[in-house]
Formats: sequence, C-alpha cells, structure tokens
Amino acid sequence: MDDKFLQTDLMVVLSDKVISSLLSIEETIHLVEAAFAANAFGSAVALPVVVESLPVFNAQFGVKSGYIKSSHWSDSESALLRYLSEAVGDVVGLKAGGYWRNNTGLGLPGHRAAMLLLNPSNGNVTAMLSANMITRLRTAAGGAVSAKYLAREDSHLAAVIGAGEQAHAQLTALKAVREIRQAYVWARRRAASEAFAAAWSDSGIEVRAVDTVHDATKEADVIITATNSTQALVSSEIVRDGTHVVAVGSDAKGKQELDIGLLQRARVVVDKTKQSIEIGELQQATSRGMSASNMVYAELGEICAGLKSGRANRQEVTVFDSSGVSFQDLVVAGYLARQARARQVGEYIAV
Repeated sequence: MDDKFLQTDLMVVLSDKVISSLLSIEETIHLVEAAFAANAFGSAVALPVVVESLPVFNAQFGVKSGYIKSSHWSDSESALLRYLSEAVGDVVGLKAGGYWRNNTGLGLPGHRAAMLLLNPSNGNVTAMLSANMITRLRTAAGGAVSAKYLAREDSHLAAVIGAGEQAHAQLTALKAVREIRQAYVWARRRAASEAFAAAWSDSGIEVRAVDTVHDATKEADVIITATNSTQALVSSEIVRDGTHVVAVGSDAKGKQELDIGLLQRARVVVDKTKQSIEIGELQQATSRGMSASNMVYAELGEICAGLKSGRANRQEVTVFDSSGVSFQDLVVAGYLARQARARQVGEYIAV
C-alpha cells in the first residue's frame, strides 16, 4: 500500500463520484440507524444548527455540526453500536451548504454542500468531502429507518409528494426496507410527476403520476413528502388508518408539509425535538402554543436503541419528521474517510 494512504497528517479529499463508488443505500441505512441508536445514549451529538436565508444570493444557507464518540462501544452487547465502533470510530466535523434557488434555471441541482472532518484528538483536518451525495443518501436513509420501525410490515403502496432528487432517493431507500410494489406521485407540475414516473419504468415498481395529493395518498401505506412547502399539503382527512408518513421537506424556518390535525392524530417521531421545533414540522404547532412534549412520542434514536417501541398496532397513523441532523452526515463521512484510505482512493494533500 502507498504510504500516503496511511499518513494521518494528510487530508483526504473525496468527490461525489468517488463517494458514489464507496457507498450503497443499504450501507447508508445501516450507518444512519446505528448513529441514531448512539444518539439515544449520548454518543452521537448534534450541536446547535445555523440556518439563514440569504436573499442577496436567493439562497438558504446552513451549518450543521457535531460529533460521534463510538470507540467505547467496541464491547457493547448492541450489534448496532459495535458496528459503529468498528466501521466509523470517533468523528468531529461539520457540513456547510444549503439550497440555491437560481440553480434550477441554470440546469444545476439546487442543493449544494461540503463537509469537513477533524481529528477528535488534536483538531487536525483529516477529510474534506463533497456532501451532495452524502446528504441525498443520509436523508433517504433516515426515512427508511423510520419506515423499518414504524411502517406496517405488509406495506406495499407508497405515495410520493414531490418529484425532485430527494423524492427519488426516498423511494429507493423505502424499497430497501419494505416490499413496495406500487407508488403514486404528485408534484405541482404535472410534467415533473410524469417524468418521475417514467424514470421508474424499469424498476419493478409500478409508478403512476396523479392529479391531486388525495389521489396519491388515499390508498397509501407509506406517504413520503419531499417538497419545499411552507403550507400544509397533507391533511389528516386524506390519510387512512395504518399509514406511515415520512416528512422530509426542506428543513428551514416556515417549513410545513403536514397539517396540525395530522400531527395531533398521529404517533409522532422526530429526529431531534429541538430541531423539529425550530426548522421542522413542529414549528407551526408550537408557534400556536401547542406543547411539543405532548405531541412527540419519541426521537427516532430511542426506538433504534430499543428504549421505546415502534408502531403499536395496525390502525395507528405514524409520522416521522426529518429535519436532518448532523450525526447522520458525520457517520457517513467518517465511514467514507476510513473506506477511502483502506481502498486507496481519493486525493491526499498536506494541510
């Protein structure tokens, strides 16, 4: 092996192309599930989020940071925590990026981000990674982990609200944990929903574009919302008993994809309660004086760690509000940095 791959004083730089070669959605789901379990025990920590609107650039910009201390779980009885210790180790870092609205007209993806990892022992920069593929996969993995614990095991039909990149990723990840045979997709532009359906024509899932949100949700076992909406799109009335809802729309002030009545009806699970109140679905309810502690059944990590149960019965409606937490990014980035050195890929520079 070339010595440069072993030199910890060299920073590894990974592009989206290299990352795609190192990471599958199945592995990402495993990593994210383990990180959520570690969070429940205080070993994966999300620090306060910075999210700001930048009108001068027509952009939304944010920084998410945190750390993972997994080395002390090597002898754990939990398979998830042992895996985290072996596959990732200790990680400190941040992700900076956001959504650039002008990119659509330029033929570019709206979401752009990058990550920086530091040596937890001395603060040296150890890795710089493009975070576009990381964000896509870790967000989708969070939705899939929620479905693993909260969607009925016999769920076969999905509703997809939104037709962008993350909507595709969510359906792909959901397929990894549930036997999805059919999906209905709705988007504000009919052409977008038709293009989404066409992209899935050879996937083994029958995907149809529909004209209304209700057309998509009325028979769904799992509903995915992946939009930038600031007004409720899914009401309680159009969600049937036994449905699991994965709300992954843009995490920002003003976000709302679900009406408050649906949150009051459902067993609500969040990634992090504080973030859900600040930039997730709970902000609309709490701004009206409703108690988050009364609405939230659990954080997802508590369920992954076995501290709380998942779905209680076949009839209840469950909701997972994904605001995107830093340890989801960090667990994937830490894994990738280790894999890059082991497989001798990426660029290496002195810092």
